[in-house]
Amino acid sequence: MEFGIFLNGFTPGPAAHDRDAAHLSLMRELELAIKADKHNWKYVWFGEHHALTEYSHLSAPEVAMGYVAARTERI
Repeated sequence: MEFGIFLNGFTPGPAAHDRDAAHLSLMRELELAIKADKHNWKYVWFGEHHALTEYSHLSAPEVAMGYVAARTERI
């Protein structure tokens, strides 16, 4: 069986307008990808959305993918 994780950059409620909270949320999700790799998960999917208030703050997933790729072995 193979496992994967979908990361969307979700920042709920009033924190959606707080840059520090959005950054913290993104970094936590990227850490989840790194931990998934350490537990032999195979995939990470990233959402891509632009100008959405609360749903996703990830407008350039290829940048996040590079960050994860530099810190993982299998993902």
